Amino acid sequence: MAQYSASMVSHSFWFTEFSQYLDLREQGNSDADIRFLAIEENYFQQQSTARALRMVQTLKRRVNVLDVDYFDLFPSLDLANQKLINLSTSLQLDPLFDDFLYEVYRSELILGDAKLYSYEIEAFFNQKQIENPKVAAWTEQTVRRLASTYKSFLREAGLLEEQSDYDQVKRPLLDMRLEALLHTKGLTRQLAAFLGR
Repeated sequence: MAQYSASMVSHSFWFTEFSQYLDLREQGNSDADIRFLAIEENYFQQQSTARALRMVQTLKRRVNVLDVDYFDLFPSLDLANQKLINLSTSLQLDPLFDDFLYEVYRSELILGDAKLYSYEIEAFFNQKQIENPKVAAWTEQTVRRLASTYKSFLREAGLLEEQSDYDQVKRPLLDMRLEALLHTKGLTRQLAAFLGR
């Protein structure tokens, strides 16, 4: 059974900071150096030390799922594909979010409806609550916040566009080099979701 978590409710997409973290690593800074910059010098310009610490810990986890192939490719990609790499790291760290992308977003692309309504998101969480006792124990507020976080991440990644009473599902223009890299790394579920296969 998948190890699901609601920890994403306290995370943001943090694309700018993700890019800055990668730049700092490329410049030879260690994770400890970056943590020092984030906490002691407020490098990422957060409102509090606690927020800076939480953000830098999350960014470290995201960046550390990447290998040198991603580091080499990232600067040469357009903004949309760079955002997909940031999204990919979050998907790799959060099995429930990965399931959401694969089961809900991908289905919208395959069926051609391309309109994501709140009731479809609720249906996803209802099914997970039936399948998983940990998810079943979450409060309604936690589920709502998590659903909101998922939508926010997908909007910031360019995969959803907010409309009045639904989200328009958008198919990304995946760079062929990123597509090949995701395939090589075995991220076939992400690739299937991005491509609507």
